[in-house]
Amino acid sequence: MFQAMKTISLAIIIPTLNEEYFIGDLLDSIAKQTVWPKEIVVVDAYSPDNTISEIKKRQKSLPQLKFYQIPRSTISKQRNLGVSKTRSEHILFLDADMELKQKDTLERYYNEVLEKKPDCAAAINLPNSNYWKDNIFFKLENLLFKVSQSIWLIVTARNLYIKRELFNKIGGFDEQVAVAEDQELVHRVIKKRGKFTFLEDSSIYTSTRRVEKEGRRKYFLKMAKFGFKIAMLGHRKSNIKYEFGNFKRLNQ
Repeated sequence: MFQAMKTISLAIIIPTLNEEYFIGDLLDSIAKQTVWPKEIVVVDAYSPDNTISEIKKRQKSLPQLKFYQIPRSTISKQRNLGVSKTRSEHILFLDADMELKQKDTLERYYNEVLEKKPDCAAAINLPNSNYWKDNIFFKLENLLFKVSQSIWLIVTARNLYIKRELFNKIGGFDEQVAVAEDQELVHRVIKKRGKFTFLEDSSIYTSTRRVEKEGRRKYFLKMAKFGFKIAMLGHRKSNIKYEFGNFKRLNQ
């Protein structure tokens, strides 16, 4: 078993629904890091596939890994439950289809947080793909996120860091928000005069499953439509429908 150099005061929270093809890769990549998070919690919405089996396989290599199951509701509820099961000073939310490809990703992420002292932060997301269209798509997306800071901040919880103290102070994720709950959380952080930072020293890789399934242009236009609707109506009233838990590896 790989032995990490040290344990950091970080809780990683991962919500899942039918993630048997992806959760194992993420957990394996965490196990190989140069530092280990003190806590790893997966909150599953009673996946009917082999998600839980894949998690159980990794509990020997990651003894701090725990999982819980709750009926499917909102991803906000899953994330909030995950936080309630941990105690670490720092919290990192990851989507189940992420991967820490470099062994020092977590160490660099954590060190930058300690150095810059943000209340909330996110690192650059890169595609887990070598296809040139995916690389361009994510470069443009990351640029859009950075530019949005001065207009109307756009951010996702593919990877999202927050201080526990602040998370508790603002009441966590709004469990009535079904879509863009991550952005809504960060907007509340900013309203409380919290500091949000885009981290530059580490990158986290994400599956391109959604853009491949829906098409890059169609997906971009749909996200733009969602953003406009949320800006006009608010996060709770936008009533956006978004598909979760229905993805497989497209090359299988």
